[in-house]
Amino acid sequence: REGFARMTRGVQRLRERDRAGVVTISSAPSIAAKWLVPRLERFNAAHPEIDVRLSASRELVDFRSDDVDAAMRFGPGRYPGLVAEKLFDDAVMPVCSPRLLHGAHPLKLPEDLRHHVLLHDESLNPDPATPDWATWVKAAGVAGVDPGRGPRLSHAELAVQAANDGVGVVLGRQALIAADLAAGRLVAPFALSIPATFAYYLVYPEGAIERPKVAAFRNWILAEAAAQAA
Repeated sequence: REGFARMTRGVQRLRERDRAGVVTISSAPSIAAKWLVPRLERFNAAHPEIDVRLSASRELVDFRSDDVDAAMRFGPGRYPGLVAEKLFDDAVMPVCSPRLLHGAHPLKLPEDLRHHVLLHDESLNPDPATPDWATWVKAAGVAGVDPGRGPRLSHAELAVQAANDGVGVVLGRQALIAADLAAGRLVAPFALSIPATFAYYLVYPEGAIERPKVAAFRNWILAEAAAQAA
């Protein structure tokens, strides 16, 4: 009886959200702030009848009890019982403020990193295979740089902001730093980038795509991801 009541409440919530014309999306704060939010104006223009409600959280979604229609996640793409559509791959590369290209120890060669603070984005930790500073330094064949030193920041957006402020050099995820690179707030002093093993996915329950507002968001975000890849 309790299970039936819970299911009934869930159905009622779904109907209420459908009537409200609101699509609720869960996303990690980093990709929400750096990738999704800057693009929402285009979704609003294409679908003025649908309001996006964005829940920025790193917690996993329980679609049976949480008021969430779909989630954007950085992960392996294996989510039992759910549909996971790949949006785009990612890679990591060193980036910093343009100010670090000049001064007493200008960043010209990877060896110059020994004179600068290395910023560590610890939000990458859930993926043990994601390249870190030790991986990048080894791939670059750099000697004399200690890849373990430097501040450790729990959120990617904090690490990117620290790099923007000239605190040091961060091994940034390309999906999260693209806008900063385009605007000139960050620069990539070296060409070497290393692919991440995780990718970004749109995740939603089976059957959710039958609801027009979920289908509209799904089609829009896949188009945005394809445009980025192009």
